[in-house]
Amino acid sequence: MQFDIVWQLAGLGIVVIVVHSVFKTAGREELAWLTSLAGLGLFMILVLQIVGRLFQAVRTTFGM
Repeated sequence: MQFDIVWQLAGLGIVVIVVHSVFKTAGREELAWLTSLAGLGLFMILVLQIVGRLFQAVRTTFGM
C-alpha cells in the first residue's frame, strides 16, 4: 500500500482544520464553512483518482 496517499489526505485534513479554526475564531463563519466545503471537494477528487487507479489495475489484471 502506498502511504504517500494517506499522508496527502491527512495533510489536507490538517490544513483544512487549521484554516477553518482561524476563520471561525475571526468571526468569519461563512469563510470557515466554505473552507470546509472546498476541503471536502479536494478530498473527494483525490479519492476518486485513487478509485480510478484501482479500477484501471483491475481492468489490466483481468484483461478487460
